[in-house]
Order: sequence, then structure tokens, then C-alpha cells
Amino acid sequence: MELRDLSAHDVERCDDIELNPAGPQVFGTAMRSVAPALGGAIFLHTGWRSGGTWIWSQCRAASHVCGFYEPLHEHAARFRRRDVAIMRPGSWQSNHSDTPPYFEEYRDLIPRGGRGVARYKSRFAFDNFFRSPDEPSDLELEAYLDSLLTGPWARGKLPVLKFCRSMGRVGWLENLFPQALHLVVLRDPLAQFQSIQRLREQQRNRYFALAPLLVLARNAQHPAVREAAQTLGVRLPDLLSTDMDYAVETCWRHVRRLSAAEHYRGFLAFWTLCAVHALESEAQVIDMDTIGSNAGHRLMVEAALRTRIGEAIKLVPRQAEGARRGTPPAGMAEAHAAALRLLQATGGKLTAERRDLVAGKLQAGLDLGGAGPCVPGWSSPALPRPPGRRSAVQRLGTGAMVLMAQATQPLRRLHGALVWRGGR
Repeated sequence: MELRDLSAHDVERCDDIELNPAGPQVFGTAMRSVAPALGGAIFLHTGWRSGGTWIWSQCRAASHVCGFYEPLHEHAARFRRRDVAIMRPGSWQSNHSDTPPYFEEYRDLIPRGGRGVARYKSRFAFDNFFRSPDEPSDLELEAYLDSLLTGPWARGKLPVLKFCRSMGRVGWLENLFPQALHLVVLRDPLAQFQSIQRLREQQRNRYFALAPLLVLARNAQHPAVREAAQTLGVRLPDLLSTDMDYAVETCWRHVRRLSAAEHYRGFLAFWTLCAVHALESEAQVIDMDTIGSNAGHRLMVEAALRTRIGEAIKLVPRQAEGARRGTPPAGMAEAHAAALRLLQATGGKLTAERRDLVAGKLQAGLDLGGAGPCVPGWSSPALPRPPGRRSAVQRLGTGAMVLMAQATQPLRRLHGALVWRGGR
């Protein structure tokens, strides 16, 4: 994708366009054709615990950016306006910067006294997760994303959307929204899974441990998922219902029965599929493992963001999470070898440079003494909670405990925090 500054011709094309906030919520393809003159949009495609939220928060802080956090999040179907204020980094041990509430920009899109972000459908989160660029458009999903873009454009702002559920459909979204700058965030799968495990062990937060396998199970009939499961020996539960609550409970019962090695193979299958699908697109790549040490890469990413945002965006990382700890379990080298075979079988559309990037991250598992990833708690005691640190419930008092007691939907309980709660 060619990155460029706005030309005088681009600006002139906007002079005759009247953007009315009270007008239609969907511009459609024709209207989006002028979006580059408005700065277009930025789509950040990330994985869970990959560092994408940090990049998004740096962009969100710019004066004329409107940042939408996880537009495909399954809870967007159930949000109430009063929920928004308590969904913030400080409400759980996220390791995210203390910024305004995650979903603040959605507040006006939630009906007063009602639930759910306008135009959002629950199926957007996990269904049809892996899509080729030439597949037909999903008109409802396209209309929903259009509605997020047009509001900021009408106010002269640049929408920056940070996804955690788009890695399997980056090229497809790129075709639907060619005016956007698409960026793929990639992180070493070992470090990414370690972050997931720490949250599960220290906070009893099972969401991130479950979500990748839930995606695979919901898309088990996709040819790429079948091949990945066969190559890495991944067992997936049979989801005999389209009901999300049933699917979550079924999948979680399955995950609890998995050994550590089986769980990691499932995550690695998901990671490899996402990396291949995402990097088949024309999206720019942000390598989270080198952005702190490779000044050239960091400056290139900052320049791409500055071109679209119009302000300097500094991506000097905070201190990284701790090094891998614990005794690596048996079988991890075999898992990475299988993932490399999957890459060889499915990565034919990748450029040599991108194929080498993915292979290098998978090779790291083979280089750890032939034993695979070191994941805390597998062969050593779980890491203790730092002394004196209070939970979100302790900080917010008994009201938060009441809210947690009212949690009835399984997917909300996965985070183990008051922010994911409510009824249908």
C-alpha cells in the first residue's frame, strides 16, 4: 500500500461534500472513494496480548483521532451506556496504559436505556473468521463498520480501529476498505502465549486462553482450520449449536481437559493460521519483537502513522514483560516443527520476506534447547500475586462485588472482572 500526503486535488474533492452527522449512517463504496481526502482511516489488525492496544492508545492520544477499540468484540451486542465508564485499563491487571475507558467512543452509538452498539451483530466476532479477499461482502458487517467511520469523518476526525478478531480476514477487509491504512501487528507466539498464561494463573482470567480455541471450533469446517488441526494434532470440541453461550461453555470444558502441550498446540495452530492469512494481504507489518530494538523499523511505522494522523506518534516501547520463565514441557519442539510444516503447506501466497518473518518466529521454539516454549506454571508453581496489590473488586468496593454476582452470561465471566457483565 502506497502511503502519501494529501494533495491539493484531494482537498478540493472534499469541498463540495456536506457531512451531516444527522444524515445517513452508511456512506457505501462510492462515498468511501473520497475518504483518502479526509485522512481515510487506520485499521490495526492484532492478536490477543500482542501489544496492539499500546499502539492504538498512542494513536488515540492524537488531537483529531477517534479511536474505536475492538469493533468486533462480542460484548458490543450487550453494552449499556453505564457500562462504558468502568471498562478501563485500571479495572483489571491488563498491563495497558491508564487511558480513558476502552469503549468511550461508542457511548453515543448505544441507545439510551437500551443495549448494544448500533448495527452490531454477535456473529461478527468469531464466525467466518478466516476469509479470502475475493469472498463476497457481508453487507451487515460492512454497514456496521461504515457507521463507525462516518461519524468521525463528519467531525473532521480520523477513525483508528483496533481489531482483535480480524487477523483471518485482513485481505478481505482491505478490499472492502481500500482507503484505510491497514497495519498487522505480529508478536512472537511464545511471548504472546506466556502473557495469556500469566493472566490465567495470576488473575484466574481464562478469556484469552479460551478465545483462540473458540475461534477454531466455531470455524472447524473451514479447510484451513481442518488442515491446521490435522497438522498440529489439535483436538477441537464439537459445537452442535450456534448459541454463543453454549459454545463457550462447551469449549471451556474441552480446554480444561487439555494438557499444557495440547493447549499450546491449539494456540500455535491459531497463531500460524492468523499470521498466514494476515500477511497474504497488502497490509504493512508491525513486528512487536523488534520495534524497540530496530530503530529503522520503528521510524518507518511512525512515519506511516504520521502521514495519516498528521501528528508525530512515538512508539518507544515501555519496559517489556519479563523473560520467559519456568521449565519448558516436552513436546514443544515438535509443535513448532509442525507449525513450520503448516506454514510451508499454506504460505505459498506470502512473499519470501513475510514467509521468512513468520518462520523466524516459529523457529524460536526449536532454538530453545529443542524443548519449546517456557510457559510459567507448567512445571513450576504459579507466579504469586505481587504483595500489596489489590484486585479490581477490592479497589472499587462492594458495589463491584454485587455486579460480579449478577454476572449470568458465561462469556462475561471469562474475564473474571466486573466489566464483562449483564443480561441479554
